[in-house]
Amino acid sequence: MIYYQIYQSQLKDSPSFGKYYARVISTNTLHVEELAQHMASHSLPMQKDFIAAVINATISCIKELCLDGKRVILDDLVSFGLSIKHKMGADTADDFSVAKNVDSVVLQAIGLGSFSKAMLSQQAKLRESGSYVSPRSGNVNPDETPDSGGSGGGGDNTDEGEGGGSLI
Repeated sequence: MIYYQIYQSQLKDSPSFGKYYARVISTNTLHVEELAQHMASHSLPMQKDFIAAVINATISCIKELCLDGKRVILDDLVSFGLSIKHKMGADTADDFSVAKNVDSVVLQAIGLGSFSKAMLSQQAKLRESGSYVSPRSGNVNPDETPDSGGSGGGGDNTDEGEGGGSLI
């Protein structure tokens, strides 16, 4: 189950200002040790410490390869690569400079295969979180009114500029 909270956009200079959007709420965060323990619980023939070491080595190599300008794909899960976030565009190619036009470099993670946008939109079950006061009229208890699931396909997955989508 994927839980979300409804919020109102506060971006004053945006067409989204005052509109309502959903934001996914994580119910738990697992670090490498917890992920390794979870994997070991699936009766893998490896110990938790060995699994954690492999995961840590994988993370280190993904960082190294991305910083070398490569894209790393974990089949049927995710494609990692770097992307540029711009301060603004340059009027001409000759006017472009990293100092003036580039804000930052960000990690981009794009779901693939069974984790692609289309598959997740079909298979994810969405329900409003009960861990906050809903802005809905009458504050209907969201846990008692589950949505039908899925996003209905299509549509963009934008969090109107607040870090949603594929940036990590």
